[in-house]
Amino acid sequence: MRVVAVFAAAVALMGGGAASAAIVDPLNVLEHVNALIYTNASTTADIEGQAIIGGNFSGATMYNNPVATPLSGYGALTVYGSTSGNSININNGGSAYVHGSHGATINFNGGGGYLGSVPNTLNDLVTAMNGFSTSLGGLAANSTLPTAGNNEVIVAHPNTNGVAIFDVTTAQLAAIPSYSINLNGAKTVLFNVTGSSLDFTANEQFSASPFASVAGSVIWNFLDATNLTFGTQIAGSVLAPDAAVTNNNQIDGSLVANSWTGQGEVHDNLFTGVSPLAVPEPETWALMLVGVGMVGGALRVRRARTARAAA
Repeated sequence: MRVVAVFAAAVALMGGGAASAAIVDPLNVLEHVNALIYTNASTTADIEGQAIIGGNFSGATMYNNPVATPLSGYGALTVYGSTSGNSININNGGSAYVHGSHGATINFNGGGGYLGSVPNTLNDLVTAMNGFSTSLGGLAANSTLPTAGNNEVIVAHPNTNGVAIFDVTTAQLAAIPSYSINLNGAKTVLFNVTGSSLDFTANEQFSASPFASVAGSVIWNFLDATNLTFGTQIAGSVLAPDAAVTNNNQIDGSLVANSWTGQGEVHDNLFTGVSPLAVPEPETWALMLVGVGMVGGALRVRRARTARAAA
């Protein structure tokens, strides 16, 4: 009861004592949202599935190949800021929500239209995803990355819940020239990645048949990265709450980032695995995420102050 009371107090502090309209389940986000960007985003390439942008957005073609069902209550495109650019095409009957100014014309190709509201504030989404990333980062590894080599096979060793967990660094990932992932029976493969920046150029070596299952089973959790560049294709959901992300090739999974500059497509091969975390009751889950999110935020602020002091 004491723990619940502490988390309830955290909710009151963050939300003025008022409960959110809907509980945000972070795993549900990875299963339904192709891109969730906290601040500004721009892309010259397609976003195949649903996108939620916390700041301003400039893009071209949206929702052109949706595979997963969209997160309920949100548009194919949800923008908490404003849109800019010449025009945005939303296909397949997708709708849109734009809180700020409509600087770009939105062409609804398929009968969609504008929504008047969405279920959650941006802060609801950010708090949930930050808490989820922090919680995943606290899990103990049970699998080991092999020595970097050409065509390296990363073999998962899942626990009884079907979850394989790797602790790796951005330096280790940068040293891999090419790789493939052997699920080895795992339903979920989690890479907890530490390090502030990464220019990822490793080539994936997947055959066509296992690709979708691998992409849907992998979470890349960049715990403290601030700058990420994906020069090559990456399979799996990318969870990078503090990072400015640039992709020059496709991301096959959900992208969660602080900001985003897209030069490659984001494909709707979303998460289909099992949660790496034990799942409590929904209300407790929401409170836990808020509490962990606040702790994670405090740690991020502390790291930033330490870095400034050392500079």
